[in-house]
Amino acid sequence: MRISAHILSYLFHPIFLPTFGLIVIFGLNRYISATTPYDKQFFLVSWIFVNTAVIPFIFTAVLRWKKLVSSIQLDTREDRVIPFTFALFFYLTNYWLLRDIPMPQIIYSIFLGSSAAVGIALLVNFYTKISIHMIGMGGVTASIYAMSQVYDLNLVGYVLLGIVASGMVGSARFVLESHNLKQIYLGWGTGFLSVYLPIIMDWG
Repeated sequence: MRISAHILSYLFHPIFLPTFGLIVIFGLNRYISATTPYDKQFFLVSWIFVNTAVIPFIFTAVLRWKKLVSSIQLDTREDRVIPFTFALFFYLTNYWLLRDIPMPQIIYSIFLGSSAAVGIALLVNFYTKISIHMIGMGGVTASIYAMSQVYDLNLVGYVLLGIVASGMVGSARFVLESHNLKQIYLGWGTGFLSVYLPIIMDWG
């Protein structure tokens, strides 16, 4: 059971979810895919992967090497403060830079919402160890659900898949005793609302 929980936690690690969410948007929305040249899609996915996965991982590894955090898994609230602050800076910088690249509005909204989610996670972290895995899963699920509403797409199956996957990841975090149920639900709700509202309200 714990081995499966570890595998799920790594497969759905939050540093990969922004890239995964973007790929899902391009894959499920034919209009966005058709109106966004492939080279721009590739550039955007690569850019986001480097800036939200590769660089944060290297930064956290350096913090661990310098013994500024006790674990690369960021097991304590104290360990999370510097990496979360760094991640917030990068998310906001990426959002600002992406504003200069003509893209469908929903992509701006998603990254504005993602930045908001990181900011909320940083603030909440001072009070409780909110689940960033579940923030990511909530954000991906919200992007699919909101996109289905904005573009009038039948994505019920994919929304349900997102909910089921969220449940599996949440269960994995609970089995590993990384979070209690309150922190898991709080994380998913934060991720969902942070991404859903900007898309529906056309913010960004």
